[in-house]
Amino acid sequence: MTTENELSDHDRNSKEMAESILKGDSTQAAEAARQFMNQEGDVNDLLDTISDTMNIVTDLHEVEKYSGKQVESCEDAAEKALDMIRPNLRVEQTRISGKVMVTSMKGDPHSFDKTLLLAMLKIGGFTPLDGGAGRSPQQVLAQVEALKPDILAVAIVTPAAAQNLTAAKSLVNAARSKAQIVAFGKGTGGISERAGLHAVEEDSLSALSRIAELLIVKPGLSSFSQKES
Repeated sequence: MTTENELSDHDRNSKEMAESILKGDSTQAAEAARQFMNQEGDVNDLLDTISDTMNIVTDLHEVEKYSGKQVESCEDAAEKALDMIRPNLRVEQTRISGKVMVTSMKGDPHSFDKTLLLAMLKIGGFTPLDGGAGRSPQQVLAQVEALKPDILAVAIVTPAAAQNLTAAKSLVNAARSKAQIVAFGKGTGGISERAGLHAVEEDSLSALSRIAELLIVKPGLSSFSQKES
């Protein structure tokens, strides 16, 4: 069993960041992320840690261990850690044709996955559109009709949100929108392959790659890496 003393500096800072997010400590979460990046750690590893930690927050909320207020504090801490990572992310600086609207559905306790994907899209040369958080199916349809995205990316955390996405998809299809729908996140496991979505991905990074494919982007344009010094 690995002890605290045997952890690498990268692992230690990653662990401290995760613990700080779980405590809702924005200052410490940002500091741990900053130290990780200063030691030239793999930025994708840190992104995975933030996403995995927010999934734990969701699980704790579902079993009523965390209140809604605690979830909000954790989400704020995760976003502060993400702010520390942003300057160290890059992709090929090619402008990618097509608009991507990112939203989350009513029924989810937090919208961090949405925030994370919006950041990745912006850095990646896409045209991201913030469709809002905690949306009802009718609100999603209104946003799609107003913004006319090529891709509608929906972060899903809970089964309730997945059900609302199904209703939203029916409304969007009935309106004959050309938007291709991509669902992503922890709550997509229960979504049937026959749900009529264009893609179902387990996390933000996978969703980014699939969005690039749907917009007919050359391979590699959506591959994140740390900035060269």
